[in-house]
Amino acid sequence: MRRTLLPSYVAMALAAAIACTTAHAERGPDTPDDTPPVAATTEDAAMPAAPAEPPGPTAQAILPAQANWVEPPNLPGLQAAWLIGTETAPGPYALRLRLTQGGRIGVHVHPDDRITTVLSGTLYVGFGTIFDETRVQPIPAGAVYLAPADQPHYVWARDGDVEYQESGFAPTATNFDMR
Repeated sequence: MRRTLLPSYVAMALAAAIACTTAHAERGPDTPDDTPPVAATTEDAAMPAAPAEPPGPTAQAILPAQANWVEPPNLPGLQAAWLIGTETAPGPYALRLRLTQGGRIGVHVHPDDRITTVLSGTLYVGFGTIFDETRVQPIPAGAVYLAPADQPHYVWARDGDVEYQESGFAPTATNFDMR
C-alpha cells in the first residue's frame, strides 16, 4: 500500500481542523460558542509532515531569439529552428518554422506523425500528391492539426506571414521525393 505524505502546511491545517472539531464536541450543547478553540500542533496530526522535495530538473526557457534559425536554399521564404531535439537523435522534438506571405512548402511526407500548432497567422494545409490551392484548409493561430506519418501534404502562407511549430518523436525527416 502506498502512503502519501502531505506537505507540513496541509498537515498543520488538518490538525487544527481536527482539534477544533474535537474541542467543540467536548464542550457540549450548553457551552457558549465564543469559547476560544484549542490550539493544535503538528504532533496532533495523524499524518507526518512531508520531507522537503529534493532538487530536480528546472524548466529551461528557449526563446526564439536564442534559436539557430536557418533558411533552406531550396525553400524560399522559410526559416526553421530546432528548439528541442534534432532530426536524427531519438526522442521528442520541437521544430519552429516561419513562412513569409506567399511562401509554400510543396508536397512532402514525414516518417512520423507530426503535430503542428499555428502560433501566428493562418497556415493553409492540403493533403494529397498534387499541390491543389482549391483543396487547402485554413488553420488559424492557436489551432492544431495532425499530419499522419507518410501522408503527402503541403502548406502555404497564403494571406500573410505564419509562424508554427511541429512536434513529434525522432528520428524524422522531410521527403519531397515520394517515388
